[in-house]
Amino acid sequence: MKSCSSLPVIERAQPWLGTLVSIRVEGVPAEEAHRAMDAAFAEIAAVHRRMSFHSPKSDVSRLNREAMRGPVAVHSSTYSVLQCAQECARRSQGCFDISVAAELVRRGVLPPPQQAAHPGGGSWRDIELLPDGSVFFHRPLWIDVGGIAKGFAVDCASERLAALGIARSVVNAGGDIRVRGTDAELVRLSAPSSGQMAPVLELSEGSIAGSCAAPRSEAREELAHSVHLHGARRQTASAGRFVCVIAERCMTADALTKVVMAQGADSAALLLEYEASAWIKDSGCHWQHLGMEIA
Repeated sequence: MKSCSSLPVIERAQPWLGTLVSIRVEGVPAEEAHRAMDAAFAEIAAVHRRMSFHSPKSDVSRLNREAMRGPVAVHSSTYSVLQCAQECARRSQGCFDISVAAELVRRGVLPPPQQAAHPGGGSWRDIELLPDGSVFFHRPLWIDVGGIAKGFAVDCASERLAALGIARSVVNAGGDIRVRGTDAELVRLSAPSSGQMAPVLELSEGSIAGSCAAPRSEAREELAHSVHLHGARRQTASAGRFVCVIAERCMTADALTKVVMAQGADSAALLLEYEASAWIKDSGCHWQHLGMEIA
């Protein structure tokens, strides 16, 4: 029997979810690693198909077209993501709100959904998740789960690897990362800098997600097209702000980056509710830690 140290480290990448998704597996024979990675990438592909804003056949597109007319049945994974999104919206008092899609369309970030009624000022409060697994919109609105589905896909892939007996893995979807069973993983934070050394965090058995707003020198043009919006106020995040959130699940970290980006230090209490922590850096300022203390 081969020792873990003599077994190869296998890493592969595929384009999904609007980014490059990489999976690294350690400690098992190559054939076993590739079979597990195939299954993990299949999980990510399924999330992409069901929750894409752009695909007319996705659950999200069907909801945008039909949910204001009556309940729409969705896949259980889509329903789970919507549950998490609604819970985050409730806890953040609407700062996280998947119904910002209409504003993102207005700003040119997203294309208008096909054959969907024009939104009528609805919010997360107008989204009803019914006990039978269907979804109903009480007002015309458009949703986009891009701010949470990527983290969910990372979790699905990581959990699939674990279910197949892979004890040591790293799944990375454009900076949404879940580490399982490895020695501490060094994660470079892609924060804007002026020739400074890039900060690095160590992560083991957990998840990290990061977001960055356009720097101030680009603010006039870029912030008009920013994806970082306060859900309730529809205001853009501070120019040049970088945040990263550390949590057990990547879906949680992914969603909370949007709240921390919008609220800054005011998000500290919510981070504690989720047993998460964050690092935030505003342009010209020092790093600030929020939420749970990191051991």
